[in-house]
Amino acid sequence: MPKSTCTISFYRNDLHQTKLSRDRCPVKNCQIDIHRHKAPFQRYKGQMRYVPFCPEHGIRVHNNGFVYYNGPSKSDLETSTKRNLMFHNDHYVENFLRNGNKLESKRLCYENSEDALSYNVFAQLLSNGDALRHLVSYIARRRIVDDVDLYLWGGKIDLKNGTVTKYPPLDRVRQHLEGDIKPFGTEPDIILVVPKQVVICIEAKFGSKNPIAEDKEAREGEKPKRMDRLLERYCRRNTLIDYRTIIDGEKMPKLFYEQLFRNIIFAASMAKLEGSDDWYVVNLRNQHVMNVKRGKPESMPILRNIRSILKPRYKKRFLHLTWEEIFEKVIKGHDGLANLTWYLKNKSLACGRAFNVL
Repeated sequence: MPKSTCTISFYRNDLHQTKLSRDRCPVKNCQIDIHRHKAPFQRYKGQMRYVPFCPEHGIRVHNNGFVYYNGPSKSDLETSTKRNLMFHNDHYVENFLRNGNKLESKRLCYENSEDALSYNVFAQLLSNGDALRHLVSYIARRRIVDDVDLYLWGGKIDLKNGTVTKYPPLDRVRQHLEGDIKPFGTEPDIILVVPKQVVICIEAKFGSKNPIAEDKEAREGEKPKRMDRLLERYCRRNTLIDYRTIIDGEKMPKLFYEQLFRNIIFAASMAKLEGSDDWYVVNLRNQHVMNVKRGKPESMPILRNIRSILKPRYKKRFLHLTWEEIFEKVIKGHDGLANLTWYLKNKSLACGRAFNVL
């Protein structure tokens, strides 16, 4: 089986700036013939698929980016994952990768992983607590002075004690609304909680688009796909909140962003259990990708669409932010976040620029 001993992380200036090609290693000046080396990717119709691999740099080359790959063993996967996590990578490996506290926890070694980006940015914001409070204050439009709890994929990140614990309101809402859904229940990427005060759910995107409802039936054990089925399960069956005070059932748009809709229902329900009516949902997107893919689904306007389904009192509970905006408002110039500034300026996406940050 192919293996690599490389432990180096690669950023934008380390990589070819031209269009990604599966004919060569994306690392500058690499002379390895990657077609002589193949690494396993996934099974398709019972057969393992293989893709080009650079053993010198420990990189599996795909059409839409690269993946850190050191070999097939668990320890190899841990090495590969740590290479894509600039901050607190031991904490992630110990609490998520080894313990299975996250679905698809093995995919954070992908260059274009939204989860790896979210972990790097928000775990580092947590390590500078004033920065996280500043972000919550910006979202909630009021000054926050108390500590903010950070939950990634439903687990509270405690860097000081090296632990991850579940968020009870999230578990309770899942049991109430998705008790029969396995295994991919609703899992907000990021939850920011000021206990008894505010709950914020953030749906983070890096290079991908927001999924929309489809006109087809879900299989048993799956979340609904059709808009009417989504409304039935998450609104009409929900006894935790009175959805009629939040959702304007007369104004359903043609494009129904089902993932963001579920985040709204979960945020409102969790806030109720938290003892507060102050909740927000944020769609966090990449301004650089939106600019490059203008006119394509990745750049579709979101704010007006989502706010159209909310009653007037709650329209401003949904916000659209970009990673670049968080950089400008919270990270840039912060003495304790110099390394995070460097990361966002040098992070790559498909071997090119990831963000419009200066």
